[in-house]
Amino acid sequence: MTTEDETDARRRRRGANGDTWTYALDASFAHAKNLTAALSAVKLSKRQRARVRADARGVTFTAMDESKCCVASANFRAETFAAYACDETGAMAGMRGGDSTSVAFDVNLGALIDVLGAFASRDGEAEVRMRWPNREGLLTLELESSRAGVDRDLRQCVYAAISPEAVPEGEERSDESSFRGETNAFMLPTSTLKEIVDDLEWPCADVVIDVEADALRFSASGPEIGDLTVDVDTSEGKLTEFTCREPAAFAYKYRFLKSATAVGGNFLGGGGGGGGGGDEAVTMTRVAVSDTGFLKIVHLLHLSKSQVAFGSGGLNAFMVPVTFIVNPVEAEEASEDEQE
Repeated sequence: MTTEDETDARRRRRGANGDTWTYALDASFAHAKNLTAALSAVKLSKRQRARVRADARGVTFTAMDESKCCVASANFRAETFAAYACDETGAMAGMRGGDSTSVAFDVNLGALIDVLGAFASRDGEAEVRMRWPNREGLLTLELESSRAGVDRDLRQCVYAAISPEAVPEGEERSDESSFRGETNAFMLPTSTLKEIVDDLEWPCADVVIDVEADALRFSASGPEIGDLTVDVDTSEGKLTEFTCREPAAFAYKYRFLKSATAVGGNFLGGGGGGGGGGDEAVTMTRVAVSDTGFLKIVHLLHLSKSQVAFGSGGLNAFMVPVTFIVNPVEAEEASEDEQE
């Protein structure tokens, strides 16, 4: 990890006319595969616009389904990176939704993931610098590395720039979906939840999550194919957490639950998003239900201990919380009626 003075010096570059340019966001990471794997988990559609919000604590990427009934976000703490700096007073910091303590802009998430793939071949060998905005207002990613040659060192530079996404005029969007009034919650291995949702695909119907004092079940009833119910053992020691303050059952669109559990297989086997030498800890998911039926699914994705976080040093693995907020079917239908 670089010192604060070193980081500040790296964030500022002197232009040809002698003025300095301060990046509102400047982060460096050594393992692009880790970042790519975590971002892929929040991609809800082929062409996904995501809000990037940064402050002194870290960076959050938030994606929203077109229906606004499913919101996904991934939060990367500042210490996850090899070097990190956020200057809310930096160049053009307020041009896209920044407030006094943060900076924000929108980006095509698919394009960002594709660009990160260009750095995958040098994963762990050199740091990638992600900065916003440059003098043209673009998000830039740059990797510089060198290898010893016969006569002289061979330098390699990979550079990419992504234009921020335009936001439709008049669009109002909350970066953090509110989730209040939690009544029921449970925690289980991410792979187990994914298997349950995958099994419930064939009825081709909404999925009902029923929580009672001593029972937890997932079910779907299809008009043509039939019914399917998955009972989860809630006896002592079977679930890491199980709380039922008020028995309730709510229905959710299957496609949203499918998106909310589409966690890459490299995380399901005990973590290690970078591939190779994974974390031994089992990746866990916490599911909470509000009193009005809103569903909050939080995956605690472990980053590999052998490829420590996105940085190049440290002793412990980091976790990236990936969160989904899903509307119940009744709330979704009301939202669609309002749009009409």
